[in-house]
Amino acid sequence: MRFTRLTWVIAIILLLPWLALIGLGGYWLWLQDWLYYGSGILLASIALAYALGQLHRRHNRPLFITAVHIEANPNWTARELQAQQSVAALSRQWQQDTKVLTDTRRLMTLSNQVIAEVAKHYHAESDYPILEFPLPYLLKLVVLVCEDIQHEVLDKIPGSHAIRVADLIRAKQAVDAVGKAKSWLSVGNWLFNWPGAALGKAQGLLFNQGLTRVIKEINQRLIHTYIDRLGYYAIQLYSGQITLDDWIATEKVTGYSQADTAESASSDTQEPLRILLLGQVSSGKSSLVNALFGEIKSAESWLPTTAKITPYVLDRDGLKQAIILDSAGYGGLEHPDAAAAIKKEWAKTDVVLLVLKANQAAREADRRQLQAIYAYFQNECRNQALPVIIAVVTHIDQLRPIREWQPPYNIQHPDHAKAQNIRHACDAIAADLNLPISHIVPVCLASGKPVYNIDDGLLPVIHEHLSAAQRVRYLRCLRQQQAESYWRQWRKQMGQLGQVILDRA
Repeated sequence: MRFTRLTWVIAIILLLPWLALIGLGGYWLWLQDWLYYGSGILLASIALAYALGQLHRRHNRPLFITAVHIEANPNWTARELQAQQSVAALSRQWQQDTKVLTDTRRLMTLSNQVIAEVAKHYHAESDYPILEFPLPYLLKLVVLVCEDIQHEVLDKIPGSHAIRVADLIRAKQAVDAVGKAKSWLSVGNWLFNWPGAALGKAQGLLFNQGLTRVIKEINQRLIHTYIDRLGYYAIQLYSGQITLDDWIATEKVTGYSQADTAESASSDTQEPLRILLLGQVSSGKSSLVNALFGEIKSAESWLPTTAKITPYVLDRDGLKQAIILDSAGYGGLEHPDAAAAIKKEWAKTDVVLLVLKANQAAREADRRQLQAIYAYFQNECRNQALPVIIAVVTHIDQLRPIREWQPPYNIQHPDHAKAQNIRHACDAIAADLNLPISHIVPVCLASGKPVYNIDDGLLPVIHEHLSAAQRVRYLRCLRQQQAESYWRQWRKQMGQLGQVILDRA
């Protein structure tokens, strides 16, 4: 834009009164000996405003409204976390749409898009993925959302419990009336008091700009919060983690755990952690059971005599009320019913301890076992989480040099041949079975030698992955309780139907 002489003259004429006012104000401050104080306050205000602006720009923080972030549910699996990331991407797309909360059609489009984005993670093969849920669960979802919004409004908006909806309508009408009267007053003000009108206009522009900024931030935060909450509950709905009954899944012992602990004296009312021992024949599973208990619990045998899963109730420091499930060995001379018996335990297990011999290179049977577990949870049991898998490497005392056995051995930074060979064996197992090296624990369970690296190695690794194991346990118990509730509802409904028929007869 190019300024003409006339533009400059008009601008100077408009500025002269303000410059004169500033000069006269400064002169008055000087007469009152307040000039230095006034200048100091003015400079301090400018510096503070500048510093706050830089801080806001550097950290990209909102000026007025803090974003409400909904944390992921600790019981969510990788699929739920992927769905949450998709919802977050939608949130970023819609945050700039300032009219979505005032336009019913846009709000319905947004809601439908969020729910559809979540549904396709669970029912991509369905023609109607968004409708793949029973009606009572939708009603429970509505109840949860309404309760959530009720607490947000009641706890965080002062006076919300006292203000009626009609009061809001009357307030809106009063604001509109004041706005009309103000427009007529501003016309008269420009005619008879143009300097005051110009100052008021400037103040209005500044106020409107600030108000626009506030409204924009509020709008963005509300959209973000709405999408987050809707996405959260949609994930809970389609992942099957919304329950019709108000109970905590792990606070009731499952039927199969009750059967496994029937012979023990335990009176724990919570579901125990279930640890399944897998391994080839003669890999050292029975020796591991005895080492965990510190006494002879399982007879060691070179041949599998039964396919039965043998439970042992373990109660020791840091691992309260756990069930160790000893299985028949696979590979080689395995029992003909072993595979079917083991498969029945996969969905009832929180931690799998895969027992491997360090001096045995043939691991094809172990690889097939892990692949079968992965395929089972991917295809047949998708609504549960994969158990935590930890490889326990036995017979490390038989690695070269064979005659040397002077534990402990530092396999993180091996400094001599024995430690290096133990580390090489662990690395080879990690590569063959596609397991993280942190999930592989070398131990020695040989008879005639002290048990090595159970208390200092295996148990700390189990504790390290305990939160993941507890997630598996929660989902396992949740599915079991939902299955029981499913058939209980059928019995209840059929009973009521029979009663209606009898009453009508």
